[in-house]
Amino acid sequence: MTSTTDYKLHAKTIVVMVLIIITAAAALISKSLVDFKQVETSWVEHTAKSNAITFEMANIRHHLGYGGFIHNFKNLVLRRDIAVYQPKIEQDISLVQQHLARLQKLLENKENLQALEQVQQTFIEYQSKYYLALNMLTQQANTDEIDSEVKVDDTKALQALQQLDQSISKQSAAIILDAKQLNSRARQFLLIASLLLLPVLLIAAIAIAWLLRRIIVVTNDVIVAEKELNNLLATSPDPTLSVNTSGLIIRVNKMAVAYFSQAEAALLGKPILALLQVGSAQNQPADYMQYINRLVRKQNNGEQVIASTIVDGEVRSVEIKLADTTTSNVTITTLTLRDVTEQLQLREALIKAKEEAEQNLMRQKAMQDELVQAEKMAALGKLVAGVAHEINTPVGTILTAASHLQNESAATADKFAHETLSAKQLSAYLQIAVDSSGLISHCCSRAAELIQSFKLVAVDQTGALKRQFDMAKYLNEVILSLRPSFKDRQITINVSCPPDIMMDSYPGAIAQVLTNLILNSLKHGFTDDDVGNIEIKLSLMEQPTDWLELVYEDNGAGIPNELQSEVFNPFFTTGRNRGFSGLGLHIVYLNITQLLAGSIAMSSTPGQGTCYIIRIPIAVPTDIAAQPPHAIT
Repeated sequence: MTSTTDYKLHAKTIVVMVLIIITAAAALISKSLVDFKQVETSWVEHTAKSNAITFEMANIRHHLGYGGFIHNFKNLVLRRDIAVYQPKIEQDISLVQQHLARLQKLLENKENLQALEQVQQTFIEYQSKYYLALNMLTQQANTDEIDSEVKVDDTKALQALQQLDQSISKQSAAIILDAKQLNSRARQFLLIASLLLLPVLLIAAIAIAWLLRRIIVVTNDVIVAEKELNNLLATSPDPTLSVNTSGLIIRVNKMAVAYFSQAEAALLGKPILALLQVGSAQNQPADYMQYINRLVRKQNNGEQVIASTIVDGEVRSVEIKLADTTTSNVTITTLTLRDVTEQLQLREALIKAKEEAEQNLMRQKAMQDELVQAEKMAALGKLVAGVAHEINTPVGTILTAASHLQNESAATADKFAHETLSAKQLSAYLQIAVDSSGLISHCCSRAAELIQSFKLVAVDQTGALKRQFDMAKYLNEVILSLRPSFKDRQITINVSCPPDIMMDSYPGAIAQVLTNLILNSLKHGFTDDDVGNIEIKLSLMEQPTDWLELVYEDNGAGIPNELQSEVFNPFFTTGRNRGFSGLGLHIVYLNITQLLAGSIAMSSTPGQGTCYIIRIPIAVPTDIAAQPPHAIT
């Protein structure tokens, strides 16, 4: 391949050099021909213009000299015959003016035009003298008088014409010199071009001989390369097939014979379409070119080219690698095969296992969501039980007071009907009525307050609706609804919240967070006999603005250091033997980072308590991503 490439490179170099020399010679010859043509054109133009100038100069001399204006002017003065000489002089004046005008158009050189202008000035002076003499003749002046005023002398005219002749001759000499130089240069170009063309034939002959020698060398290299290719195919570890442009197998290696379990003679000449199929049987290409183009397109796109074949009655899958070799406009395509049947089966098994794992993960996620929802409802159920127990006391008191008031009212009404009611008895009844009514009113207010708080918190937790609400008032409602949970325990909850913080958020999520944090402290942070304290502090943040920071802190048992990184994980709990699910803090994390679009961080010191720092926006936007929890040191 290297020898072939060098041969082509050298051949191209020689051809380029010959073409450059021929081009240069052609350019020089063309330049010389152009110069010759320019000399001829210039000489023809110069000859024509020179003849025209000579003709005009001759006419000017004739009509201005003794055969014309000056001669007739002198005769007019001497002979005083106006009738005879005035028409001749007028005709000479007109003809000289015409020839001077035509001569001015023919002259281009500045020096020639200046000389012509001198002739014109001299002729104008002669005309002035003529008109003066004509006027004096008309007034009957004698010859001596006219001659004294008007002296006709042709010397000045001859000098002007001589100067014009010299200027024109000088210009003609310059033009002839330029033509000679241009003609000489054209001859030089023609000579150089001829000298360049002579070695072209010699170079061409040498190049042909060299190319013939290179062709012999390259032919030997091709033969050697073909032998090496056959050896390479014979030692290839993969089955290899060579296919011609008709789609017929023209060469196979030993591995192909062994793989297909067919003799080499049986494989040679077989259509590749009958041996290897790509795609489904219904989608097979109609001819070899469509077949090979499909394989090349797949390979160029980086796809794995897979074909199916039948080996010993078994369908096998092979991966195909293609390579083209083009010689003398004949393309040979080499297909290297590798059996990937087991790989594809393993891949299908892995894909199936992956799909099953994803399905199991989805089922687990669905189960987790159900457990989270169940945990939320369980917390709400505990809230219902506590509130129901708390309401039972004022309702029982109301029932007792109402029954007592009813009995006293019936007895008093009976005495009043029988006119046995004394003033003392009436006064005692009125006192009983006032006391019972006050007790009933107080207990009803207490029950209504509990019911209203429970209704507000329960609706928020189950509805998960976004609305505006006063944060301080809502916190008091949540704590009030949770009071039955720690009524009989020595736990104090202190809430500190600036007034008039209007939230545009999800109150149910906030209630769920506080409920789970408080219940988590009651379950894990304190025993039934512990005296504990829970502090809930809210404040507006400076950066970012319009964000709220909630610090929840208890002085309970705390969390061991090795467990602090797992508290927000689902199903993590240290009290599974006591029936805890391990979803309480996970629900807290989900509500804060997802629904409330905020962040939560936790720090704890074993034996000294636990602190949670929660940061949430006052108005929950739709474009704030949740932040992961981070530890506080």
